[in-house]
Amino acid sequence: MALFYKDKLFFPRLFTLLIPILLQNLLSATLNFIDNLMIGRLEGIAETAVAAVGIVNNSIFFIYIMLSFGLASASGIFNAQYWGAKEIKKIKTITGFSLLLTFGVSFVFMLLSILIPNELMALFTRDQEVINAGIPYLQILTPTFFLLAVAYNYATVLRSTEIVMFPMVASITGLVLNTGLNYVLIFGNFGFPALGIRGAGIATLIARLVEFTMIISFVYIKKTPAAIGLSHFLSITKSIMVKYLKKALPLLGQSLFWAIGFSMYTRIFGYLENHVKESMAAYQSAGTIERMCLIFFTGLAAVCAIMVGNRIGAKEEEKARGYAKNFLLIAVLMSFVISIILFAIRGSLAEFYNFEEISKNYLKGILLVTSLVMWAKASNVVFHMGILRAGGDTLFSMFVDAGGVWLIGVPIALVTAFVFNMPINYIIAFIAIEEIVKMIVAYIRFGTGKWLNNLVSTAMPDESVPCEQMLITKQASVAKET
Repeated sequence: MALFYKDKLFFPRLFTLLIPILLQNLLSATLNFIDNLMIGRLEGIAETAVAAVGIVNNSIFFIYIMLSFGLASASGIFNAQYWGAKEIKKIKTITGFSLLLTFGVSFVFMLLSILIPNELMALFTRDQEVINAGIPYLQILTPTFFLLAVAYNYATVLRSTEIVMFPMVASITGLVLNTGLNYVLIFGNFGFPALGIRGAGIATLIARLVEFTMIISFVYIKKTPAAIGLSHFLSITKSIMVKYLKKALPLLGQSLFWAIGFSMYTRIFGYLENHVKESMAAYQSAGTIERMCLIFFTGLAAVCAIMVGNRIGAKEEEKARGYAKNFLLIAVLMSFVISIILFAIRGSLAEFYNFEEISKNYLKGILLVTSLVMWAKASNVVFHMGILRAGGDTLFSMFVDAGGVWLIGVPIALVTAFVFNMPINYIIAFIAIEEIVKMIVAYIRFGTGKWLNNLVSTAMPDESVPCEQMLITKQASVAKET
């Protein structure tokens, strides 16, 4: 039996889609790592600065990004299959509805960041020094909630319709600009004032604005499938809303419950009895390094969602199964390579930071755990961001992904942290059990074939009443009654 499913178009198309996405993810993770290092080099406040910025980016913004990602990903599921079925009009309508929902989420987060920033920060740490350092950074970044909402939705549509080069160019431009401005504004180079954490916030805001402008310009100048207008918002029907929300709500629930659960780890580590600041600094730094290690798998999962979704939309189910198998095999093989590399260089990575020795030891320990469970993490990324999403199996994915965090990870973290008072690297080691359980469950689901669902086999009814007609009818009914 052949190891890989044989299809002469698989690998050429894989590399065509993967290379630009992978380059974007690679540069994103690399520059974020450099940013983290820059902040970690601030004299006298390295742990405080890394912990504060980490809470804003990896907890508050992380929850928002996962919510936006869940909504945009629902759009991506439909759009990948509609693209396979050549249903361009429906792509535009789905995109319009996704944008409306994401705008609402961004507005809520902007209000919270403006009105109660102290309370938001205090959710994740009791260290007032860290809270005070993070508040100005959070408030500077407030407009980026809206900018990210638009950029995520349009980038998702472009990728689903196999336009992957420009999102990569826009993202790379923003990331390079962000890193360059960080170097200037954090440390006060080239005659600029040294603004520290505030400088990092200003740099990120400017970079997000540039990325937003580039994506919007490209979408409408090139008249891509993402170029929606007012008519596409008005053509949103009740049937479209119902069909979209059936897939979006499980994805949204998965993203929300998983993100909040994951952020619970930050809260737990922020309330440890001993070495809170050192533990938080090590955890946030390890998270940045882990994201660098996972960039290949997130890119692979994104391509998996496109290629498998396209085949499902084109009613080539056997080929979709074969493609999914190929993606899993590639992920597992590459995970062992990355694990070996991380295991070998974990000590050198820790020495880059201007941390106390205890923080460096925590960081080395966490990276050791990460290297040992990389194969499980890689498999889960491809399953939940690629295969299950492409097949529209969002409800199952939600239960497994969110359930793993809340039923396994968080209870383990609470017990090991507050009952046994373990150091953070040991806590992380026990939490890793969650990844292994989730992987086993996902492989069982994959074997049953129940994950594969064709979402475009039944077309949305054309006779559905558009939103503005529904409003007119309702108004007429009310007028008649009065």
